[in-house]
Amino acid sequence: MKFFCKLKPSTKEVLELRIIGDDVAGEDMSLQGEEWCASQYGGEWKQTSREGAFRKNCGGVGSFYHADIDAFVAAQPYPSWTLNNSTGSWDPPTPEPFDPEDPKPYTWDEGTGTWVPTYPS
Repeated sequence: MKFFCKLKPSTKEVLELRIIGDDVAGEDMSLQGEEWCASQYGGEWKQTSREGAFRKNCGGVGSFYHADIDAFVAAQPYPSWTLNNSTGSWDPPTPEPFDPEDPKPYTWDEGTGTWVPTYPS
């Protein structure tokens, strides 16, 4: 089984996900499955991998396809975060703190540009 994402023309946002049989879809990353989806359902389609084996991440409804890095990418979580072209993920301006002696969750505060403990000490 192969997985394909239908893209919104103006933004390349993933609108829907379809699972297609190998007999129709062809080999991974071939155009055969994308063209078949377009002929059956209309629009532009891109193949995705559930495991992120190609196109960096699994595409899903609400994610976006970035042709410049051939990757599916989640929506940008905060305006200050930048896209990491190598991983297809968003990087915060500063890494999330982690103390193995006191592991606690943090939340990004866009207003202050800092990580704040989710549960105050």
